Amino acid sequence: MFHILFKLLIVGQFSLLVHDVKIQGREWWDESTLLNATGIRKGQSVTPSIVREMLKRAYLSDYFNDLSISVYSENYKANVLMNIKENPKLKEITFEGMTEVKGKMVKDTLGIKENNPVSNFTLFKIKDFILQEYKKKGFYGTTVNFEVRETEEKGYVKVVTKVSEGTKTRIKEIIFHGNEAFPSSRLKRILKTKEKKFVIHTGKLDEQKFAEDLNKLKSFYLDNGFPESKIDSFRVQVEQKDLYLHIYITEGEKHYFENIGIEGCNFFTEDKLMKLIKVKEGGVYSQKLINKSIEEITSLYGDSGFLYINVIPFQEGKRDSLIDLKFYVFEGPRVKIRKIDFVGNTKTHDEVMRRELEILPGNYFSRDKLIKSQRNLYYMNFFENVEVNFNQTEDTSVVDLIFKITEKYTGNVGLGATYSQLDGLSFYFQLQQPNFRGMGETVNFLIEYGYKKRNFQISYTKPWLFGKKQQAGFSLYSLETQYPQYTVARRGGSVSYGRRVINNYWILSAQYSLENTRVFDIDTILQENPIYQYWGEKGWQWSSTINYSLNFDNRDRLFNATKGHIFSFKGEWSGGPLKGDIHLIKQEFEFSKLIPETKQFISAFSLKTGYIRGIYYPDSIPFYKRFFLGDVGPYGLRGYELNSVGPIENGVNIGGRLYFIFTFEQRYRINDNMYLLAFFDAGNAFKNVNTLRPFIVKKGVGVGIRMEIPLMGIIGFDFAYGIDSKKWVPHIQVGTSF
Repeated sequence: MFHILFKLLIVGQFSLLVHDVKIQGREWWDESTLLNATGIRKGQSVTPSIVREMLKRAYLSDYFNDLSISVYSENYKANVLMNIKENPKLKEITFEGMTEVKGKMVKDTLGIKENNPVSNFTLFKIKDFILQEYKKKGFYGTTVNFEVRETEEKGYVKVVTKVSEGTKTRIKEIIFHGNEAFPSSRLKRILKTKEKKFVIHTGKLDEQKFAEDLNKLKSFYLDNGFPESKIDSFRVQVEQKDLYLHIYITEGEKHYFENIGIEGCNFFTEDKLMKLIKVKEGGVYSQKLINKSIEEITSLYGDSGFLYINVIPFQEGKRDSLIDLKFYVFEGPRVKIRKIDFVGNTKTHDEVMRRELEILPGNYFSRDKLIKSQRNLYYMNFFENVEVNFNQTEDTSVVDLIFKITEKYTGNVGLGATYSQLDGLSFYFQLQQPNFRGMGETVNFLIEYGYKKRNFQISYTKPWLFGKKQQAGFSLYSLETQYPQYTVARRGGSVSYGRRVINNYWILSAQYSLENTRVFDIDTILQENPIYQYWGEKGWQWSSTINYSLNFDNRDRLFNATKGHIFSFKGEWSGGPLKGDIHLIKQEFEFSKLIPETKQFISAFSLKTGYIRGIYYPDSIPFYKRFFLGDVGPYGLRGYELNSVGPIENGVNIGGRLYFIFTFEQRYRINDNMYLLAFFDAGNAFKNVNTLRPFIVKKGVGVGIRMEIPLMGIIGFDFAYGIDSKKWVPHIQVGTSF
């Protein structure tokens, strides 16, 4: 029992300085340990509230079985007397009868070590932890008891934990009682808790999941005409290894709506609001439709400046099974935005964020515009978190908006050296920064210098050119890209322009590039093929190219998005009236969709296809411009090596003029910066339209992980199995495909 005896002998004196501390009843714990457990020190101030905190701290420390603190005043100083009964020290803890749970895991998880104090609360924690672990494993009827034995060494005890594991049970049957309106088979489909059926359902009883199931049952009845329904109770019946789950329901009478009305609306007409109400006269009672009606009305008002809108449904009358329902609207004042502030942005300038906002000072408040503004800030990919707070003013007709920003590291930096027998030693430096100077500008710089390597690239993109929703950029480069069987050297530059159209989700862009290309170091096996031989002998080739694209992207964020979809059309025109040595037309389409199943589980689908042909002769396309599938990237097909999938002629992949790739991913979001995934890829590349066989595809399955790492960007690893190649292939992903 913990209690205080506090004697302040001078009226009006609220605190005293501790002069002396004495401990009575101490046998085996040293004095400093006990004083640390209470937090009391000589020379500190002491009041009744401080002493109460000392008692609380002492109780949580597990050192004391009983404690009383008496404080006496003498010459304006406090003398503290602690009368204690100590808890013993742990010498050893053992576990008997416990085979399914490891004793070491219990000790490591709870931090149980020799010399720890042994209190009743310590034993309770051990017992509760063991019981919970057995529940997770499907055991029922588990019991835990303790035997605390004194040892020869004074103050030490040995704790023997005796576990009766009970029975490992599985749900044999879920039995409903009182359900007349719906058959048991219908109610079972609502539950996540399932009866054991082979390997499909384990039949394990998860208490947390089952509690959620009971709420789902209640909601089901409320949404299907039974507002007076109740889930009365449940009972677990165990017979050997079989578990029978009994659920008792009181359905009540089925109800219908009779008269539906609305009151309190001034800004909008009743007719307009009645069209938003989902419940209908004569319809079955549904709480879901009532909530949906409230949401629709609230959303309409919220987009028209009514920040404080409140809609309350009220049951006006009830006759037998008929209910009269009226929605009362409390509009409140129509609110304008007075000013918008940003806090927490240490790098990004306010104007960079302000120009992304749909909602502006002086505008009436709009819930929809606020959501879009928050999405636009997330989509910049400069911030870990964007919170919206309201600052109310004395005038209820205006409000201040505050965006609380948490910035994250953007871009990546690389510096190092590489060595190979072919190229020798080379050094490189790379900088990629999508938020250069905190102005949202994109800069990419690469220089690689060695005995044989001379790579250089610089690019710059200016967003919001001249303060409008448009961007422009340029790039200059001299690069060599090494593929497994050949090397492509590219020298050139480009200028680009893009503009947001219709709304912030659509971007129309164009780019002109002038490039000189050469292919060399072609594998001798490939050179036997006329396509590789022809282009390998051509030497440097000029290409004058216009690229154009139309993209739609309404994802809620750039990386690790939870919802939204992408539509993309990209085209390339090279040569012809633009001159040059290479003449071709290429067109590609992509559609991707993200479906949130839960907050953590996201389903992602993607379909990509493309076609390329020569302007003058369909097949007059450089092989390095054709479609080669495999590995990861724009033409990734996991489970297959880079450039390994395509039309084969005489044992050589010549690349396709037509391709498609389908991808499905099931993602699990660990946090905003990381997710796990399981995937299925299917696709192929074909020589031309005549050889297209849509059902002859290469398939791959596997698992992976994606992470956004400061100064490194987006990194991923996939481990895939090629169903047709019958090989496991690891893949390293830089960036993300969708």
